[in-house]
Amino acid sequence: MGLVLFAAGCVVVARPAPRPPTPGVVVYGPPLEYGFRPLLYQGYVVYYTDDGIPYYWLGGRQVWLPAAERAYYVRYWRQHRQAYRKWYRHRGHVYRGRRYRPKKARKHHYQPAPRLKKVEPYQPAPRLKKVKKRKLKKVEEEQRPHLEKVD
Repeated sequence: MGLVLFAAGCVVVARPAPRPPTPGVVVYGPPLEYGFRPLLYQGYVVYYTDDGIPYYWLGGRQVWLPAAERAYYVRYWRQHRQAYRKWYRHRGHVYRGRRYRPKKARKHHYQPAPRLKKVEPYQPAPRLKKVKKRKLKKVEEEQRPHLEKVD
């Protein structure tokens, strides 16, 4: 629904405000618009220079993606270059600095591995208690009749 006013050669087009997300619906990323779905890096929408170098906006500043992470994003930009340019012209400014929540991991139906036991700090093996030797009482020979004297 647009409203066009003709006053002193000015054209003003009013667009309705976008609807807020439905309660209970979590948005994980920007939608497919103009044939392009932007990729995210750490929750931020990834933009590209004219040469295809990826970056994202953080606090009003451009932050370049690390070199080790760029290959995937550059490949995606090369495949969708024309759609990206059209999307950037029309909707690119909307997502600057906006951060999306990552999707929660799905719960797996398999049983997780048992947890490992906590390792106790090293303790030496316990020492055995010394057994006290009992002293035998000297028994008189008369008290031991079963022993015979050998001469």
